[in-house]
Amino acid sequence: MTKYKVLLIVLLSFFFLSCNKGLEPPEVSQSAVLSIDIRFDNDWPNKDSIYGLRVAAFKLPPSQNLISEVFNGNAEIKDIDSEYGSNNFNTNFVYDNLPIELKYIVVAWQYDSLLTSQKIVGVYNKTNYNEPSLVTLNSGDSINIVIEVDWNDFPPQPF
Repeated sequence: MTKYKVLLIVLLSFFFLSCNKGLEPPEVSQSAVLSIDIRFDNDWPNKDSIYGLRVAAFKLPPSQNLISEVFNGNAEIKDIDSEYGSNNFNTNFVYDNLPIELKYIVVAWQYDSLLTSQKIVGVYNKTNYNEPSLVTLNSGDSINIVIEVDWNDFPPQPF
């Protein structure tokens, strides 16, 4: 009988040592994903005038000093590696410091070799072409948005 008690104690010990969190709920993702689909309409500009295409997401409407916005953590920018003449492109931004509000999400075209030579060619908006739309991301969110780039009709420039 003592042999069974020892075996029972050993088995219970393994059981209790292996249960580190019991019935605790699973961890919720602490990040959020913003997926951006960019759709290009009409004929692209001449290939030799495409020095870069970028998508940018701003926490604040952009100021004249874009570089300071990036260094201050108010903007995130990615190059678009889309094939010249393509109709669409997709990219993702992953955010960890949540919640976050993104007030200005755009596609910019660099049309010559100067980094400052850029035009906004697409703005995320839900209703009014002239007004950017707000995107709010909370922990665990996965949001998909679409930005239309019409090479014949650019949105208003921010400055």
